[in-house]
Amino acid sequence: MHRTVPTTEGPVPVPSPEHRWTVLFFITEPGIGERLPELGGCTSGLCSARDAAAAFGRAGARVLGVSAHAPGHLAEFAEGRALGYPLVGDEDLALGRALGVPEVRAEGRALFDRAAVIIDREGEVRSLVHPVPEPGRHAGLVLEKLAELGAS
Repeated sequence: MHRTVPTTEGPVPVPSPEHRWTVLFFITEPGIGERLPELGGCTSGLCSARDAAAAFGRAGARVLGVSAHAPGHLAEFAEGRALGYPLVGDEDLALGRALGVPEVRAEGRALFDRAAVIIDREGEVRSLVHPVPEPGRHAGLVLEKLAELGAS
């Protein structure tokens, strides 16, 4: 799979040609936990990736967050949390569906379930990390999987 996706920082190629891995962190919706606590954790999940930026760099991974919204809707959220990586706006869920990311229904619409997809430089999906029961461990679970993939 190779495509260019719209992000809060403009178009970005997936997978990244400059990195060994591209990691896509899928979230339901920034701030949804305020309305639906059972779906909360998007902010802590994305911030866990931000806080592990050095570890992702050492692993040769490009990090992107993905939500079923327009990039413009996500820009303020990304800036306010100083994520350090762009958020992909996958409004029609086409990217997530092409990658097999599970979905949930909330407030009458389909959203992504919390997950991560690891893609290699050639565009092959190497891992789908799901479920992610503890949002604050989202980055840690992905880093563990990257370590396994790096050893294989």
